[in-house]
Amino acid sequence: MQLLMRTERMERLSLIRLLLVVGALAFSLLLRAASDNDQLYQVNLAEFPKYRALSLGKLGPTPFNCGRVIVQPAFAPEYSVSVYSRSLAQGGMKYFVTYIAPDQSLWETSDAGRNPQNAENANVRRIDCEIPKEIAEKVKQVWLGMLTGNQSPTPMRAEDAARATDATIAEFSIEVPPAETLYGEIPAEVPKGPKTKTLVGLANALTEYCKAKPMDRSAIAGRVDREATRLLEMIKRG
Repeated sequence: MQLLMRTERMERLSLIRLLLVVGALAFSLLLRAASDNDQLYQVNLAEFPKYRALSLGKLGPTPFNCGRVIVQPAFAPEYSVSVYSRSLAQGGMKYFVTYIAPDQSLWETSDAGRNPQNAENANVRRIDCEIPKEIAEKVKQVWLGMLTGNQSPTPMRAEDAARATDATIAEFSIEVPPAETLYGEIPAEVPKGPKTKTLVGLANALTEYCKAKPMDRSAIAGRVDREATRLLEMIKRG
């Protein structure tokens, strides 16, 4: 009887060990999948051309040589945040952030671009503010780091496209001399890796910077700087 009980106990222990090993392996595979998926996706620039032209006309009037994000919520108006430099007449450069948002969804009003004239009269809110050169240049390095090299955007997989239905899409882009633009996008509400999560958080912080009262911008600028520094370190580590 004791021998039978001991055998059963050993079998239970063996089963528990097997379950622990299988669970650890599954968790490891999930972590690896998340890491492998920690990139932006390629943007199909030929998709919905009339809507894209309408959107850029409303949301993209400024340069974006330090980076731009255009956010397309599923059921709310779009908005953009652009970081850029301008040459001064007396010499030197100044750096700016511009937030632009229409008062209605361009996608819904224009029926996905089929009737762009319906959205032509949308009222647009615009906020322009200066940003320190050091922070703007760091944002630029982040955008370049997430859109080139090992972080270059990858094609969206079928399973990711299915999960992105009705998600908020964040499209990142930057002007690169002499006449090139780099693009990448991410469903901002879909779980992602640490680099893309931090990038979305950085874009949100830039939005807050524009919408904040002038007296509050210094603290938010510090957060932008810290997030950009952290993301650059992650990009360098690969």
